[in-house]
Amino acid sequence: MIRVPEHEPPAGAPHSLSSLGVVLVAAGRGERLGAGIPKAFVELGGRTLIEHCTSIVTGLPGGGHLVIVVPEASASEALGLVSHVIPSGPSWEVSVTPGGRERHESVRFGLEALHPQADIVLVHDAARPLAPAELFERVAAEVRHTGASVIPALAVADTLKHVAADGVVHETVDRAPLVAVQTPQGFPREQLAAAHDRLGSAGAIEGEDQPTDDAEVVQRAGGTVRTVPGDILAHKLTTSGDLALLEALLASQNGDPR
Repeated sequence: MIRVPEHEPPAGAPHSLSSLGVVLVAAGRGERLGAGIPKAFVELGGRTLIEHCTSIVTGLPGGGHLVIVVPEASASEALGLVSHVIPSGPSWEVSVTPGGRERHESVRFGLEALHPQADIVLVHDAARPLAPAELFERVAAEVRHTGASVIPALAVADTLKHVAADGVVHETVDRAPLVAVQTPQGFPREQLAAAHDRLGSAGAIEGEDQPTDDAEVVQRAGGTVRTVPGDILAHKLTTSGDLALLEALLASQNGDPR
């Protein structure tokens, strides 16, 4: 694990989130995007996704520990990128550590790299580079208030259909109880670590049995997961169309009415 030098808090600065740990999952290959480089190193508005996320996280009040999980071959590059991101929040330490073959392995490695005093953990996908600070704070506050795992969610607006493998529509799905889930997802650290340990002890996980997010890892271990309102800015970059949408959202934030 490689650490970026810690930024000390100014005198009298608050420390309400000083026991906060953030695992930034940035080890994905980004094959569907087709950029030819790991997705987290793709540029959006002249900055990589890693830089966008690091800037947002290290602007959170109270400080904490951010661990960025990247492909092993990209660790030095990631360190160089984030060393130029000056935290606007107090007392943030930033570390870079290699990821695993699958997402859940990368999260587990990130958890192991966090400081022991981080008792609340937010897991965030670097593929959601515009997720606002308010969303991180909302999730962390709900974890502290309830002691449960917490995920941000948006209501599903589109009509949903159950479609067979041959493309034939079977039925319309009731969308009322369904939500689209985002990150950051928040957890009591002990609960998330225990859930990942249990998942790892189950042996190799293949194909469709792979958990798609950390809330599923916790649920498989019997944990309770709650929701808070998500944010449209936490859109996930998966395809080139998503990149165009994120560019437009970023331009709008910067006052460019493109």
